Amino acid sequence: MIRFKTKKSEACGDYSPQAFKPKKNKTISGGNLFYASIVALPLLQFIVFYVVVNFNSFLMAFQSYDNSAGKVVIGYTFDNFAYFFDKIVFADLWLCIKNSSLYLALNVVVCIPISLLFSYYVYKKFRLSSFFKVILFLPSIVCSTAMVIFYKYFINEGLSGLFGGSVIGPVYNDKQQAVLIIFYLLMTFSANILLYINAMSQTPDSVVEASKIDGANEIGTFVHVIIPQIWGTIVSIIVIFFAWFATNQAYLFTFYGFNTNREYQTIGYYLFNMVQDGRFTGSSLEQMYRKASALGLMLTALVAPVTILIRNLMLKYGPNEN
Repeated sequence: MIRFKTKKSEACGDYSPQAFKPKKNKTISGGNLFYASIVALPLLQFIVFYVVVNFNSFLMAFQSYDNSAGKVVIGYTFDNFAYFFDKIVFADLWLCIKNSSLYLALNVVVCIPISLLFSYYVYKKFRLSSFFKVILFLPSIVCSTAMVIFYKYFINEGLSGLFGGSVIGPVYNDKQQAVLIIFYLLMTFSANILLYINAMSQTPDSVVEASKIDGANEIGTFVHVIIPQIWGTIVSIIVIFFAWFATNQAYLFTFYGFNTNREYQTIGYYLFNMVQDGRFTGSSLEQMYRKASALGLMLTALVAPVTILIRNLMLKYGPNEN
């Protein structure tokens, strides 16, 4: 008689959990190693350039620096916060706040609606849409420094007869801020249109065709079909604009370097100059690092809740795809 050897689990009917326990896949550990190697670098960058930097910035807001000793004074102070409530300092800061608010209002009220209309025109491939696409994309393709040089030369030299001389320069000119705003809007249009056209191109053709069958004209299609479809993109851009309130320089450094007239400065440019002043180690200006950190905390406490509130309200009460 021939006997066949069988495993105990097979011969005796062992149905215990151990009998059905799957074998470990050797590729799992290899997959984890590959995943870890991919995630390690961005995670390290996040820790170093976001967590560490911001944590140090938070501490610096409450620190004082002793120039004679060349070290941080032990203990914490609120002098860096009180500095901005000085009458003269607050007057300059308030002027920057008004300019930043002006750019924010222009972004939301002027730039977004016009960008949406131009994007829809290009998306629908109306007459000369390809030409407009190239013209509107140029500011995004060409270096902003080159655009500033060209624009400054065009205004100061090409249109000097219209303006009665050079307009863009370190000396105050009543026409200068309007000229700067026009340049800023042109540059912002370009970036917005690129995002809107990409979002509109994701709209299903069947949805657009269904709206036409229901009798919707171009305006109806734009308002009731396209806008709801890309509402998430619109909300994201508005959130970015509000978050930019405290950092937007409006290309002032590219135009003027460190010599922008105080009448045109934004909060972003004001903070940038403070950090640049604080880079001189061992000088009295090094305390500017601490003051810039304090101003950054105050602006964050002001801007962050407003930005989150605006986002939530727009997502809750705005149009949707349904």
